[in-house]
Amino acid sequence: MDEVVNKFESVFNKDGTVIDLKQNEHESLFKNWGKGGNQEERRKEILTIQKRNRNDNLDNFRGILDLVNASDNHQIFKSYKDLYRPNIYVAGFNKASSYKKVLMLSEWLIEKPNDFNENWYVVPCPKGIRVLVVSNKGNTNFFSKHGRFLKQCHTALPGGNPSDFNQRRTGFSVLDGFLVESTNTFYVLDLLAWNSQPMTDGETEFRQYWLKSHFQELSDLHNISKTNNITFQLLPMVSCDVESFNHFMMKYPHFESNVPLLDGLLFYHKKAHYVAGETPLVGWLYPYMVNEVLGPHIVINSMYEAERPDDYINQADFIEKFTIKIKQNYRNKQSSRNAMETESISNIKNDVLLSDELEIDHEEEKLDE
Repeated sequence: MDEVVNKFESVFNKDGTVIDLKQNEHESLFKNWGKGGNQEERRKEILTIQKRNRNDNLDNFRGILDLVNASDNHQIFKSYKDLYRPNIYVAGFNKASSYKKVLMLSEWLIEKPNDFNENWYVVPCPKGIRVLVVSNKGNTNFFSKHGRFLKQCHTALPGGNPSDFNQRRTGFSVLDGFLVESTNTFYVLDLLAWNSQPMTDGETEFRQYWLKSHFQELSDLHNISKTNNITFQLLPMVSCDVESFNHFMMKYPHFESNVPLLDGLLFYHKKAHYVAGETPLVGWLYPYMVNEVLGPHIVINSMYEAERPDDYINQADFIEKFTIKIKQNYRNKQSSRNAMETESISNIKNDVLLSDELEIDHEEEKLDE
């Protein structure tokens, strides 16, 4: 157990708080635009540091496991009319959110990596809410990428339902992905831990191999049942070699019957470890940006070209306008929340306050679409 605990330390500071990898709070509300400096140079630097510190990773990631256990032991959530209410005021809970800034986030991919065809994967991402899933002690909790609690249910993930927990057959699991509420489906993007085995110090190739092999063993994840209240689907990670990537970009739609809709494309370096916060080893593009950034020789389905906005000039102009829009939306949401919190708690029913807060949180998540 000590080894498992030690592996979860690097996401957190020594005092147990999540490491803040961002300079501004609002940056986590949208896909991170290209940072200053050359992306290729920063990628090489990160991979060099990652390789040098490989042995030190055995001492990483204590914090997530501590929070997994603390959340259940203190019964942070309790059922109330199909909602799960924090045992403290909502405003206070938001500020003390345990799972904030744990997910690995992308930067805008603003230049083609030198090793793109050899060392990168592409993933089609559905329009949905980016979610951290934690299954432990018989329950599965869903948290937004800002650390806000979304819902609780039973799943066939290790530790995710009472049957497994009561028989002491499994430990905890932590997944990264997209929740599509309209179809009650969780699309699995990545893996932080499986059955109490941390995976964050493994490379993308290894994490994907582990996911595929273990999901094949758990067929219950694909169907709704008493022990699995939501369906799980693995998002495909496709190699970016010339033939595979051209075939990928010609496919339309990427999801059956175009449900859910495709939001955009994530690009993962095959050697990247899972780290908290944004990293140049994960890039983001909308399909109609692919030729502009990765080269005109790539064959793209005409349906993606048709999705380009009428006022689109180039990627740099789009990112600038996108950033301004998101910042304004964030300020509007903050003003709405601050106005609500100034009202007397005694004059507001708790269930109404909770409902309003969840609605605001949901709207913030949808800003990524």
